[in-house]
Amino acid sequence: MPSPMRNNKQLRRFGAALVALVLLFGLMAVTARERSQVTPVEKALATVLYPLQVATDWVARKVQGVGQSVKELTQLRDENARLRSQVEAAAQLEARNQLLVRANQQLRSALGMKDRSKYPLLAAEVISRTPDNWYRMVTINRGSRDGVKANMAVVNWQGLVGKVSATTPFTATVQLVIDAGFGQGGFGAGAKLPSGELGVIQTAQGGHIQMTFFSSDPAVQTGQPVFTSGQAVIPPDLLIGYADSLSTGESAFDKFLNVRPAVDFNKLDTLHVVLYMTQPDGGAAAP
Repeated sequence: MPSPMRNNKQLRRFGAALVALVLLFGLMAVTARERSQVTPVEKALATVLYPLQVATDWVARKVQGVGQSVKELTQLRDENARLRSQVEAAAQLEARNQLLVRANQQLRSALGMKDRSKYPLLAAEVISRTPDNWYRMVTINRGSRDGVKANMAVVNWQGLVGKVSATTPFTATVQLVIDAGFGQGGFGAGAKLPSGELGVIQTAQGGHIQMTFFSSDPAVQTGQPVFTSGQAVIPPDLLIGYADSLSTGESAFDKFLNVRPAVDFNKLDTLHVVLYMTQPDGGAAAP
């Protein structure tokens, strides 16, 4: 049987809870009405909770800002990838267009050269270059079965490229005019100027073309074209290059002309073999 003291404690607790509920409902009723003033309790609660409210708002803004930044970063990354893809596609298209334009120009020049040439020409493609010094020798896809012979001149639409040094039935090796051995063992190519000055083309170490004159006092103008003269095996009137500067050798009577090649030897694709030699034997001109 419960004691009277224990019952009193339970009654007191129930009474305190009932009073708290009454006060809470009374506070809610008071604050729910429209009013122009804030109660002291609300002021106290607002003062205590203000720092927490400020911190909560700051965190909420930061979280919202981070979320927006992540969204914008993702959009920028996608846009950047799309633009990069477009730039790469445009670059590839431009490269293909340049190749087509260059191939078209070369084809037109080659066709025009064949129409203008007074010699029979055989078109050939460069298939390899020497590995040690790639711009000194090239191999073409035409050989003896096509009528190609050693010492025949090789040209492109710009001018004299070199001469055939060796052949197989299906290929030929072309010694370029800028090779140091081009004029060794005989006249690699006789040369002439529009003024009538005659000489011989020789190539110095490093690929510098020089014209050594027969005259001790040649008449030379800078920029004059230099042509083959028809001496030895290479036929006349093939453009070698242009007069650059006149120099003197060991003797005051030893004059030679520095010649700027007409051909761009870094861009050799389609060549033509001149199927004609002024001297069929061509022994003196062999490299």
